[in-house]
Parts: sequence; structure tokens; C-alpha cells
Amino acid sequence: MSETQNPGRRRIDRIMREDFGANPQDLSLEEVRSRRDDCLAEREYLSYLRRLFHGRLEILRAEQKARAEGVEVPLVDRLASILGSDTPIGPSRGEALRLGLPEEEMNNARRRVEKILDSVAFSDPSVLDDDKLVAAIEALEAEEHEVSATRRRVLDLHDLFQEEIKRRYRDQLAAAEQ
Repeated sequence: MSETQNPGRRRIDRIMREDFGANPQDLSLEEVRSRRDDCLAEREYLSYLRRLFHGRLEILRAEQKARAEGVEVPLVDRLASILGSDTPIGPSRGEALRLGLPEEEMNNARRRVEKILDSVAFSDPSVLDDDKLVAAIEALEAEEHEVSATRRRVLDLHDLFQEEIKRRYRDQLAAAEQ
């Protein structure tokens, strides 16, 4: 059984091991594909988790801005405009959006975000005093930065394995042409 099929460890733990991306040229094509696919699945999970953090952060920042500007419109009445922004959050990799995240992983992501939010009473940000609102924003930003850094590592590993697969196909084509 390959290490990527070991059900006793979380996917992210396997991926983040220091040796996960070492010497892909020495792995079987099956193992390279398996590791690439693990990275892709983890990237999808982390991307979803980031989107959850970003949505909550937008709400908290909008509440903070409304207070600073003296806006008295209830938060619930502003939610559509807060969350309906067309502004991209970050750079695109130029890839098609994948929507195959299993329900269990979506629930895990929601639970992770809600656990953080429970500690800052997010259910109604308008009742938080200014200090608690700032603390909530800082807590979510810290988590989002951690997830983003992990996602960057996963993306780099995905690209490493994808390049190894492409290299093998190029080498195979070149050998066939000789």
C-alpha cells in the first residue's frame, strides 16, 4: 500500500511532510499521479476554507467601516452588498474552477471556521464592542494567513508533480520519435 493510501493519517499531514515532494523522478508514475491528486484535493479544501474566512472577514470589516462612518443601517440589511462584491480576492492561476469537494470536507471546513467564530461571538457582529470586533478580525486574518501559506505549499507541490508527469510524457514522446 502506498503512503497516500494510508487511511490512518490526514491528507494534509502527508502532504506537509518534508519528504513528500522529494525526488519525484524516483517515484512510480502511479505514485506521482496519486500525490498530485492529493495536492489537488487538498487545494480544493483549502480554497473553500479560505472563501469561508474571506466572507466572514468581509462582514466584520464592513461592520467596522460602518461604525467608523456612522452608518446606522442594520448589518442584515447590508449583507447583500457586503458579500456581493465583484472584486477578486487574489490572483488567478488561470485554471477552471473545480466543484468536486466532498460534503464531509465542506462540513469540516465550516466547523473549523465556526470554532474560531464561536470564540469571538460572530453570530451578530453588531453587538461586539470595538475591541472585540478588532480581535475577531485579527483572529480570522491570522487563520486565513495560515491557510493561505499552507495552500501555497500545496500548490507548489501540485505543480511539482504535474511537471514531473509532463516531463515523463515528453521523454516518452521523444523516445518514441527516435
